Amino acid sequence: MWLMCTQKLGSAPGSASQQSSERMSQPLPSPLQPRSQSPEQRERTEQSSVFDRSVFTTELAGDRCKFHPNCSDREPDYRYQVFAEENVFFQCPVISSYNGNEKPSNKERTQWFSQTSDGNIQKMINVKDLKATKSAILLWFSPAEMRHSGTYFCKVDNDCKKLAVIVQSKDTCIMPYGSSSLYFTTDKKNKSIPCPSQGCQQMKNISNLRWYKSEEFASVTSPVRISLNIINNSIQLAMIYKKDVGVYTCDFDVYINSSKWIVRATTKIKVGLPDTQKPPEIFGPSNGTIITAEIGKPLNLTCRIRFGPESSFKPVIKWKSMYPNYEKGRELSGGKELCLNVTGIDEKECFLTITLEKVTENDITAQFCCYAENAVGNVTTVVTLSLKQIDSVFLTYILCGAVLLLTILLLGSGMVYFYWIEIVLLYRNYISKDETIGDDKDFDAFISYASQGSELDMETTESYSDKYEEERFAIQFLPDVLEDKYNYKLCILERDILPGGAYVEDIAKIIKRSRRAIFILSEKYIRSPKVFELQAAITCSLEEQEALKLILIKFKPFKEPEFLPNVVRKALSTLPMVTWKGDLDIKTSQNLKFWNRIRYYMPVKKVQTSRKLSLSVANVFQT
Repeated sequence: MWLMCTQKLGSAPGSASQQSSERMSQPLPSPLQPRSQSPEQRERTEQSSVFDRSVFTTELAGDRCKFHPNCSDREPDYRYQVFAEENVFFQCPVISSYNGNEKPSNKERTQWFSQTSDGNIQKMINVKDLKATKSAILLWFSPAEMRHSGTYFCKVDNDCKKLAVIVQSKDTCIMPYGSSSLYFTTDKKNKSIPCPSQGCQQMKNISNLRWYKSEEFASVTSPVRISLNIINNSIQLAMIYKKDVGVYTCDFDVYINSSKWIVRATTKIKVGLPDTQKPPEIFGPSNGTIITAEIGKPLNLTCRIRFGPESSFKPVIKWKSMYPNYEKGRELSGGKELCLNVTGIDEKECFLTITLEKVTENDITAQFCCYAENAVGNVTTVVTLSLKQIDSVFLTYILCGAVLLLTILLLGSGMVYFYWIEIVLLYRNYISKDETIGDDKDFDAFISYASQGSELDMETTESYSDKYEEERFAIQFLPDVLEDKYNYKLCILERDILPGGAYVEDIAKIIKRSRRAIFILSEKYIRSPKVFELQAAITCSLEEQEALKLILIKFKPFKEPEFLPNVVRKALSTLPMVTWKGDLDIKTSQNLKFWNRIRYYMPVKKVQTSRKLSLSVANVFQT
């Protein structure tokens, strides 16, 4: 049964658990005994055997685990010796002990714990020292340090394994420590991968040397490969392939005081193509390229170079400038260099970009050289600058576009100005609200005109039809269009109030009950007593401000007499006036632009019947 606790292992003095804790807190014996050691080497060896508790972090206080005595108090299941400054990793032995379908599929069930020098066991959550692979969580030291020496526990469900790890200095090796990184090219044959830690132990003490590949600890001989063999404890590669890239781990056993220790070391193998036999190749700019520039503006020059594969890749890339007044060119500094792998570990493509902060006239006459060099040779490309010319075709397009846009704006403005009234009427027909609702008015417009019965009629010599033109227009034309077609309610005195006339005060009240006042002006109207109706409407408009608006229709030309009141004279000169140019033919007069102007000054009112809603855009704009 697993218990979580925060107390130190072994609560009673002299108990088995306390004795085990004391044994584990003692320095681990070194399985390798050097022939001779300096005082400094002995001090490092002793320090390497003491576990440094600062390496690992813990979870919240109290989250420590006390294992079953069978795991925490027993002797280590595995003892490992590794070497400082080398990358090394450990797979959980519990996982490796599962067979077939019983192997845990969830790697998060694996937990690692460490035992500090005071005997406490702490869960490891230090991401740096743990690495997750496809199937397991490894104890990973990259690289191993003296402070990593200590005791570790791996737990999966209710199973546990105990590992003792000691990190040894390479100075303790009898023979020099082998290379932990090798580079092969695919054109080579019969290459060997020796175990780098073999020189650290007498050959007679080494037994059961075995090789693994990658963090999954896969056997290097499975699947069977004819060109790979294990000879004299080293991997022999008859042919080199790119798939040979990876990390190889070698383990061998040594026995000290009847205890088996596993000495572990890793070798990283890199594989590349054979070193190129050609100098680098400049892909851009090509030799002789002319680059346009502007005086006083910044300019970027970028050189693109392709390098062949090299085991020791040390490219040389630089820009040089050569001016006519100087015999020697000078190197341009401050460039940004970037190299990218083009085909994995083989060819590389590099870029070098320099920036001319401000292009000068001297730069226009200079030559700029891109220089690239590898171990085989070098290559150079030369570019020059030229002043940027204004593109006449582009300028022509811009001017034509500007003229076209200006023409469209002018035409559009002219159309809006010419058809402004029609545009407003369209807007009012479909969007504006009805202005006649809730204003306490009885009529949309009061009609004032010179009737046949006026005193002036007796003195005129006009024909019978001319005498009745204004009356016909007032009592026939206006109602036919404004009332029947557009649903306005007109007030005509002889028809709607008092046939034969009304008092002045009554007329003033009727005008106040109207939203508009329409006056049909002519020589007969100006000289008749009817002009007092215009004067009364002007007075009401001034009193009610914007509540009453006057619409003046110039039916016939007229001259203002001297006796005309000043208020009327001023209104005739300031108020807008609509001129009638029709011939009183109903069929031809209803479509004149005249009626649109009258409607423009009339109040906004929604047409109620479907017949009156049939006004189309074409009719509105018809002149």
